[in-house]
Amino acid sequence: MTLIRTAAVTFAAAFLLSAPAAAGTKDDIRDLQARLAAAEQALSGQSQAVLKISQLERQLQDMTGEIERLQYELDQANTRLDAVSAVLAGDTNYQAPGDFSNGGAASGPVSLMPGANAASGDPIGDQISQSSAAPVGAAAGDPSDIALPLDPNAAFDYASGFLLAGDYQRAKAAFTLYVEAFPSHPRTADAQFRLGEIHLALGENAAAADAFIAHIRNYPNDQRSAEAYLKLGTAFARLDKSKEACTVFKTMKSKHPNAPSPVVQRADLEMARIDCQ
Repeated sequence: MTLIRTAAVTFAAAFLLSAPAAAGTKDDIRDLQARLAAAEQALSGQSQAVLKISQLERQLQDMTGEIERLQYELDQANTRLDAVSAVLAGDTNYQAPGDFSNGGAASGPVSLMPGANAASGDPIGDQISQSSAAPVGAAAGDPSDIALPLDPNAAFDYASGFLLAGDYQRAKAAFTLYVEAFPSHPRTADAQFRLGEIHLALGENAAAADAFIAHIRNYPNDQRSAEAYLKLGTAFARLDKSKEACTVFKTMKSKHPNAPSPVVQRADLEMARIDCQ
């Protein structure tokens, strides 16, 4: 706009100097000034329009990002529900298309009863049950330095050692590697169960649900299957999925009528807490 004004003024000055004075000269200058003012106003309006369009584009980008985020969360929720439905229906061939996102506000381990554990003489389970909220040492250690022994039993003891030391991050990494490295070993069911317990202890409730679903699906006859149902239901309750939690607890009771008393009592407490009908 400054260039336009300068050019116009220059033109007007040249015109006055080169042309003879005439009665219409002042009128011509006024007309030129009016046109210049109109041009400046038009340019100002265009600048405001461009600015408004830019603002609308940014708002559209923000809205698109929010829609994509909500769609992702909906897809994750649907995936989780599909996995639970398949497991509860006894479909052992169902494979979830990926781990669930971590989430859930509540944290801390799930003790079966105060001071009790379903498997007596279980020092690892006792260690987890005695922790309150996020365990001390949960963030200790660098999981990248895990070196799992080649022997399955030595590897299990190696991972369990981190749990007993309260190093939950390394324990989680070690048991994850164990499940991947020894999928058919007799102790892998226990490793999968421990992995779910660690996620619960760290407040990673969606990941805990994923781990316990994998345990129920892959090891339906494991001695801790009923407890896996209990802790799966607890994970869903912590995710504010009360309907799904109630379904899991009821399924546990129907599939495991002879479950250990601490497991049944804990399930009853959880069902009462979330008002299962």
